[in-house]
Amino acid sequence: MKRISEKPKIPPQEAEIHYQSSKENYTIESAESHLAYYREKHPMYYSLLLQNV
Repeated sequence: MKRISEKPKIPPQEAEIHYQSSKENYTIESAESHLAYYREKHPMYYSLLLQNV
């Protein structure tokens, strides 16, 4: 099986909207911050946002 290493292209605006909508639905159940949660659950969006800060 061949692996595809190319990441899909996501516009920064879409990544920001995705982050904000995720934040609205995030409830604190532990000491974990939303940013740490987001980094783990959505690494592709997180890395895009990190590159565009």
